[in-house]
Amino acid sequence: MVDVDVRSPHPALTLALAALVHSIMLLQGTFRATYDAYVHIFLADHYARDWFSTWDSRWYTGFPVTSYPPGAHQLTAAISGLVGLEWAFAAVQLAAVLVLVLGVYRFSRLWVSEDAARWAALLSVLSPSLAEAVHVFGQLPTTAALGLLLNATPSLVRWLDRGCQRDLGVAVATLAATTACHHVTTLFGSVFFIGPLVARSLLAELRVPADGEPTVHPARIRIGAVTALGARRVNRLIPLLVRTTILAALLFGALVTVVLPYWLWSHADPIVQVPIPHASRDSFLANPNAGLVFWAVPWAWMAILLPAIAIVGLRPGRWPLAASGLFMAVLGTGGTTPIPRLLLGGTFDILTLDRFTFWATIIVLPIVGELAATFAGWIMSGSGRDRWRRQTVAVAAALLIGASFLFAASLTRFRTFQPDPVDPNPVGEFLAKDAHDRWRYLLLGLGDQMAWISANTTAETVDGNYHSARRLPDLVTHSVERLEGAKFRGMAGIGSLQQILTTPARYHLKFVFNNDTFYDPLLFSRGWNRTGTLRNGLVVWERGDIPPLPERDEVPRLPPWQRLLWGLLPPATLLSAAAAQALEATGL
Repeated sequence: MVDVDVRSPHPALTLALAALVHSIMLLQGTFRATYDAYVHIFLADHYARDWFSTWDSRWYTGFPVTSYPPGAHQLTAAISGLVGLEWAFAAVQLAAVLVLVLGVYRFSRLWVSEDAARWAALLSVLSPSLAEAVHVFGQLPTTAALGLLLNATPSLVRWLDRGCQRDLGVAVATLAATTACHHVTTLFGSVFFIGPLVARSLLAELRVPADGEPTVHPARIRIGAVTALGARRVNRLIPLLVRTTILAALLFGALVTVVLPYWLWSHADPIVQVPIPHASRDSFLANPNAGLVFWAVPWAWMAILLPAIAIVGLRPGRWPLAASGLFMAVLGTGGTTPIPRLLLGGTFDILTLDRFTFWATIIVLPIVGELAATFAGWIMSGSGRDRWRRQTVAVAAALLIGASFLFAASLTRFRTFQPDPVDPNPVGEFLAKDAHDRWRYLLLGLGDQMAWISANTTAETVDGNYHSARRLPDLVTHSVERLEGAKFRGMAGIGSLQQILTTPARYHLKFVFNNDTFYDPLLFSRGWNRTGTLRNGLVVWERGDIPPLPERDEVPRLPPWQRLLWGLLPPATLLSAAAAQALEATGL
């Protein structure tokens, strides 16, 4: 057997591998079968059409786009004129993956050796949880925001340890860009990713004695250690605590300011609706399918290492990292135990808890990288037949990691989550013909690609694919996310759809494009007439007694200063973060 070189890979080669692997999959169109990609593409289409508009009339009889941070969508819109919306999304998603992989390496260097950090970065490329987030869930804002957050941590730690104002500026600029993409990542990530780093700096300060003070072994630091170390050592923490307070204040300021119109919207128009079930909140024991998608697939081979991760995480200085990972891992188990509901309270029924599993699998990568470096050293230390056996184990481990990644990235091929793709153009052409766009329409049986059809027309629908923005009584009083897939919510879903179909004149709803014969009896019984079939196979149903939409003098508009803030500040933070990181990398 040929000797296998298991030395740690150079970060540049790791980034090249990430670009190769994920670009091949994105070019194959994996994002088209994901849950969220077309939602983000639709929002990007909004900015491509009218950058400074904060209102989109196409969903839910109109909704404010300030209900979702715009950074990733605006970046997609900015380059969509060159390559189109779909490939602009794929390009931004690939960039987000590369930034995240680089962030894993830089974040890991704060906790482990250079060798271990390189292994951590390589393993992030082939992470099943990252593959699932990108190629199954299509979560662009989540991946982009996490990558930015991780890349903010080196300068953040240098500010805490040394107090250099330049490092503070780089950290805050990058965290502001994180908020521009996904405020939830900043809101929770500041606790789960930055919190352990603050604890690390505090512990490091306590462990290092000042001149004339006795050395205290790290293993002896306990709850009462601060008192034991004496007043002199406690006083040395004050500058660090002051820097931490300054960082927290600026982080809070960025969190509020960058997406200020979002906070104003959420305060003035809070979400009041029946919670929509999400499988990530289910008990994984009662619902094994949810356990497969939201636990087994993202953890995959890393689940085998959980005991080792816990043991290594108990080493001095590592426990804040391990504790944060364990905490998020528990939150990611949904309703399997009562702990997440107790900890999250009322937000349990609002959040999708798979994000915590994703974060947990990323934050433990420094420890996994250290285990990989140890494993590589063990393989290389053998000789003769023993080394051959060890290399056989290495090949088996590599095959397991590769197979887990490919399975996670290709999950939509093994399990059908979406209907077959449908060409959106015939729907847009029909609605543009004979002034059909003077009425609203409804799509049935199209899955998440209904957002892609919406992006290809200016006509309005009573439905939509971003349930936090819904305010229609017939929707918010039922636990159905989309009328398009009402049958999957049983009586609640059918009841909500039936109300809309029975009184369509209330919403000026004249056309239904149906891709699922399940709905035919309901349409027929509610007085709808089948009038034809489009060339993409969608059946057109129509009601002839529907008045057209009234002429609008003006759509709801926010004050000019809010529209300018929304259109300028988020992209400005992305540019500032890129410039700050580039200057830091070049040492200028």
